[in-house]
Amino acid sequence: MARQKIYTDPLDELLDKLSNGDFVDQSVHEFNETVNDTVKGYQSSRRSRGTTNSYTKSTYSTKRPVIKPEYENAQYVSRFEQVTTCLNNLDFTGYAAGKKDGYQQCIERYIQLVKDNQNDLRKVETYVNDDISTCASKMRTVTVDGYTQGYYDALAMVKKVLYNSKLARLRELSNKLK
Repeated sequence: MARQKIYTDPLDELLDKLSNGDFVDQSVHEFNETVNDTVKGYQSSRRSRGTTNSYTKSTYSTKRPVIKPEYENAQYVSRFEQVTTCLNNLDFTGYAAGKKDGYQQCIERYIQLVKDNQNDLRKVETYVNDDISTCASKMRTVTVDGYTQGYYDALAMVKKVLYNSKLARLRELSNKLK
C-alpha cells in the first residue's frame, strides 16, 4: 500500500503532477488554465492568511537588503541556479551594521542547505518555515538584538527567493506550452 503524499503547498503539488506526467491527456489550453488557476489561488490564499514578516515595533524601520535587479530578473536554467545566484547577489546599501552579521550568517547557511538539497528544494522551504516560526517568537520579546533582526530579515528573503524561483519555473513551463 503506497503512502499518499500530503502537500502543504499547491505549487509543489502541481510540480509533482507535472513530473509524473499527470497532464499528458490535457490540451495545452487546459494545462495553461490549470497552472494559472493554481498560481492565482496560491497568491490569494497567501494574501488572505497575511504575511509572516510584518513587524509591529516602531523601532524597526531600517532599509532591508534587496537582490540586485540584474540577477533577480534574469533567466535561469534551474531553480537551484536561480536561488543560489540571487542569494549570492544581495545589495546591503543602507542596511544597519548591527543586523548585517545575522543576515549574512543566515544567507550563508541557506546557500549551503540549497547546495546540499539542490534536487529537492522543498526540504529547504521546510527549514525556512521552521526557522521563521522560531525566530518570530524571539522577535516578539521586548529586547531584540540586531543579529536576530538581521537573521529574521534574511529568512524572509530566502523564503521570497524560493517562492519566486518556483513561480519562474511554472511561468517558463506555461510559456513553452503556448
